[in-house]
Amino acid sequence: MNKSTKGALALGAAAALLVGGVGSLAYWTDSETVPGGTVNAGHLDLVTDATNAGCGQWTLDSGESAPATYAAGDPLVPGDVLNKTCAFTIAAEGNHLRAQVSATASNLTGDLAPGLVVSATGLTVNGAAATEFTEANDGQALGVTVSVEFTDPGSADNTFNSTSTQFQAVLDDITVTAQQVHN
Repeated sequence: MNKSTKGALALGAAAALLVGGVGSLAYWTDSETVPGGTVNAGHLDLVTDATNAGCGQWTLDSGESAPATYAAGDPLVPGDVLNKTCAFTIAAEGNHLRAQVSATASNLTGDLAPGLVVSATGLTVNGAAATEFTEANDGQALGVTVSVEFTDPGSADNTFNSTSTQFQAVLDDITVTAQQVHN
């Protein structure tokens, strides 16, 4: 091998060793410290107190007559709606907190259960109609109507219409939930 070939091979090997890790190629870096701090959580609560004491009695609004007081065991017909008006105090703290209200019956049992729909309607904040509330409503009154509607999904075949069977459902506690929503 001639001298120039040996020299080129030696130079190539040296360059490969330097780039391949035996040597190091340094890039500039810099860093700065970002100061930390305390982070606090807000809160979202529906409170019952002397002013907003929770829910009243069930009323029956059949749509055909004035709402009447409902007693447990009174028979319902499709289209009937049981309503319970509730009042809570909003406890909401947090930047750009926004919440919506719903109602659920976690334990609705019995053969009439498929014909009942539970919902929260008529939401008001300080007496004005609303669809949601924010932290600006902290300490204000939240009104909501909890509704249980007899919809009879099988009305075409009279599923719940029988003289030999009294269909019934057990409606345990209904939960009114204020849930934060965030875009």
